[in-house]
Formats: sequence, C-alpha cells, structure tokens
Amino acid sequence: MCGRFVLASKEMIKRRYNFEIEPSYNIAPGSNVLILDNNLILKKIKWGFSPEWSKKFNIINARIETLKKKSVFKNSLRCIFLADGYYEWKKENDFKQPYYHYLSNKSLLCFAGIFNYSSGACIVTMQSQENISHIHNRQPIILKEEYIKEWLNNKYDNNFKNVNNLAYHKVKRLVNSPVNNSKVNILEVK
Repeated sequence: MCGRFVLASKEMIKRRYNFEIEPSYNIAPGSNVLILDNNLILKKIKWGFSPEWSKKFNIINARIETLKKKSVFKNSLRCIFLADGYYEWKKENDFKQPYYHYLSNKSLLCFAGIFNYSSGACIVTMQSQENISHIHNRQPIILKEEYIKEWLNNKYDNNFKNVNNLAYHKVKRLVNSPVNNSKVNILEVK
C-alpha cells in the first residue's frame, strides 16, 4: 500500500516552493506531512484521514476504486503528497524485506491524496505496475506533473496517466522502525 515514505530533497523543495523542510527518510503514519492542497498551497497536515463525522478512523491509504463509493471519503478534498520515494515490504523467507521505490531520474514523486482540514490526509492507491507487482499488489498513484491540476479539480478518472519509470532496490530493515531516520535507510543492499 504505502506505509512509509521519504522527503529529503531540501534544496529542491526550497527552490520550487520556497519552503524549508527537514529531510526525513522514514515518514510514518501519524507524522505531519507536507502536501499541496486543492489550491496548490503547501500545508503541513497529519498523515491519517478521518471523515468529519467520526474520529474513529485513521486511514493512511485509500483505494481509487472505492474513493467515490465509500461514505467515509464523502466531502474530502484532493491533495498531493510530495516525496522522494516510498517503501514497500515483500515477504521473503521468514521476514518482510523492505524495498525503496523512487523515480529513476531522482525527481520528486507527486502522490494523489485526499484530505480534510479537521483530521488529516491519506494517499490514494492503485493496482501496482507490472514491474513492481511482485513486491506488493498496490502502489500510490504517482501523478505526472501535467495531471496534478486535473487530480486536484476532481477531473482525474481511473484511466491512469501514472509515471512509469519507477526504480526500486532492497534496503536494510532499519526502516522497519520509524525512529531510524537517516539516509542509510534508502541505500541499496545486495
């Protein structure tokens, strides 16, 4: 699905959005995350979505296939999560092996998301692309830049214009604990 991600491109965020960030290599649910809201304004908001009518939910991922069907997402607004990459785990032997996913050209990833002002935000997911489906069957919707406004204006449908140059590699299991937050987390292990 997408249970952890990375936002570490301090200079790129500063140059592009005139916003200062602290690099983070292990952003976990419940953390304050940087999003572009539906008006393309940067905001810090909690990663974990609840509908305005109930605080019992803490949703970190929403399936695009059910976004318009489930009442829990009614009245949500669209947003974009900014990231350098994300982690996904695959069961190998008797443990879960983490993999780091990123764009091969090292550009920022723009995850489709939803949010509301009273609780927080979650990442919208889709079926994984063929080249990464052996790791996990779901992935964030990663929007090409030209489709960001379309997503934010509710004009984006399920005919995904998703990026297709995702790269990935194995990383150390240090990332399994959110307290481990260093660049070591994204380094490839053989």
